[in-house]
Amino acid sequence: MKSNIIDIATFIGRDLKSRIAVRNLYDIILNQNMTSVKIDFRNVSFATRSFMDEFYNLFIANTSVDAELINLSPELNTMLNAVKFTQRKPIESSKKNSSHADMKFSSISQVNKYLEELSFS
Repeated sequence: MKSNIIDIATFIGRDLKSRIAVRNLYDIILNQNMTSVKIDFRNVSFATRSFMDEFYNLFIANTSVDAELINLSPELNTMLNAVKFTQRKPIESSKKNSSHADMKFSSISQVNKYLEELSFS
């Protein structure tokens, strides 16, 4: 297993603003066959929420690369936690709560008849 320390400010800059920059960094890591990385935030001044959202999805929630974050400032950590707690639940979980089967009709008249029979009381 190959492990490396990546200074994210060197690759992307001191201000982390773009989802595309996160994807590019992720692609570089995969193309270098790195399975375990330490990402150093020491020289980062600022990060947008959209950057942190994409970073969370590719490096934290995704298990294809084992990423350890080092020198993450309290402000960046707060932003990352905010992103973590606002992630949507998988679509499958909402499907599990549905107790109704899909209905299929062969004509508009069948749909109309069904709707007329519904009780709205």
